[in-house]
Amino acid sequence: MRTPSRIGHDERVDAPRALADARVALAAAAAELAAAGARPEQLASTVAARRALGFIPVREKLRRTGEGYLLGALLVSATGDVFEPGRIVRATRQVLPGHQSASAQERRALRELALDSGFGEGETLVLDSRLIPLDDLEAMRAERGPLVLRESEAGAELLVRWIPTAPDAALRPLAAYLAERVDLARGALAAARTESEHP
Repeated sequence: MRTPSRIGHDERVDAPRALADARVALAAAAAELAAAGARPEQLASTVAARRALGFIPVREKLRRTGEGYLLGALLVSATGDVFEPGRIVRATRQVLPGHQSASAQERRALRELALDSGFGEGETLVLDSRLIPLDDLEAMRAERGPLVLRESEAGAELLVRWIPTAPDAALRPLAAYLAERVDLARGALAAARTESEHP
């Protein structure tokens, strides 16, 4: 059992503030992308096939659960929620010519399922994403996904594991990571606008 200390007291003060600041920074990043004209990705969850009333077959479908902006290893919402992104799918019936592997056929079926579930042609869906528990301090202390809480004598900090295999030594501060990703996204949006205006 750990002996009570000033460090322990600092952890209790600093960690909640770090989590609250992170939510504000995540919401600000989403707002900046929205203001720049970025189109949000649609969050969706898979609803398994079932039988209604015990005998009427209801096929598998995708249910819209929200929207957010994909920033590398993180998906952020306008309210500051953050997700570990799931599978990314674009809703379309477009078929590529030539032979298709089994995995390509599976992706095609998933794209068509997105349209059949009510998503629009060309919409980008992120399926079955995992909400990172920013409001749960103990869960964040145990978190091992793309956004983690680290505490030290200097205080608490939110860090990004930008690739799943990155060691702790390679984690990046959330604020710097968001700034870099937002700048990249804004640059891509500006380039796309220029290309559409001057084809």
